[in-house]
Amino acid sequence: MSIASLLFVFFQGLALLALAPLVTGMIRRVKALLQNRRGAPVCQPYWTFATLMRKEMTIPEHSSWVYRFVPFAVLGTTLALALVTPSIGFGAWGPSISNIFLFVAIAALGSVFLVFGGMDTGSTFGNMGSNREMTLAALAEPAFFLVLATLAFFAGSASLDGILAFFARTPWHAGTLVVAPTLLALLLVTLAENARYPVDNPATHLELTMVHEAMILEYSGPYLAMLEYASALRLALFGALFMNLLLPFGLATPAAGALALLVGLVLLAVKLALFALLVGLIESLVVKMRFYRMQEYFTLTFFIAFAGAVIVLAHIL
Repeated sequence: MSIASLLFVFFQGLALLALAPLVTGMIRRVKALLQNRRGAPVCQPYWTFATLMRKEMTIPEHSSWVYRFVPFAVLGTTLALALVTPSIGFGAWGPSISNIFLFVAIAALGSVFLVFGGMDTGSTFGNMGSNREMTLAALAEPAFFLVLATLAFFAGSASLDGILAFFARTPWHAGTLVVAPTLLALLLVTLAENARYPVDNPATHLELTMVHEAMILEYSGPYLAMLEYASALRLALFGALFMNLLLPFGLATPAAGALALLVGLVLLAVKLALFALLVGLIESLVVKMRFYRMQEYFTLTFFIAFAGAVIVLAHIL
């Protein structure tokens, strides 16, 4: 890898790191405005993370080294995802690094470590959340794999960089419009993978409804800040991937120069703002579904993804 490509990768990662809390703050602000509330400032997540980093931690009495290792593992895998996900542009990674299967594996690894953290505390809520998280993951993965496989087949590349390069070089009506059902399925999977409505409620501490919050309920201080930051970063990188496929415009390459990088950064911020608006609208219009109806949600997602695959196959043939 050249020096330019390496700098390009780190610039993308830093951009996602800087914008991730802002995406969460914008979603909360959109929801507040739609509910006729003033809401917190969009920069509130930054202050929240800074406050958590200064607080003391309480460690569960019966926890093991797993409890302490989980925040580092979850944040580390999410940072790895941020580095391999093309957000500002494409062309930095080779096909083996930005491979869609590696992307899914890293995402699943972070989820598994989070499940271990919820179980290691010995809390009833933690074990309940871990159980629900694994059930939701088993339901979501088939649709997620089908979405990525459809995009890879349509683009003729099994890497995220190659897929994004294809859409960037293809007219919108001949690329993105053809895979519209697949992108809709990707949006539904994104909501599920990031514990958003209608799958989960990220703002609740009611034991009957929480999934993600149940697993991190026993964490506090810097450990909680790391887990919450990882959650915000994961949402931002999934949003960047979705918006770059939906609006594959203004994407830079490592050899494009500083001006192209700056334009790509500005456009990334605009796309993430649109994504935050979309998620805020969805969460304001759709209520959280009961846990035992999740199979209906994921069945619908899978069939939308399957319809997208059929459309792509018919288009190519």
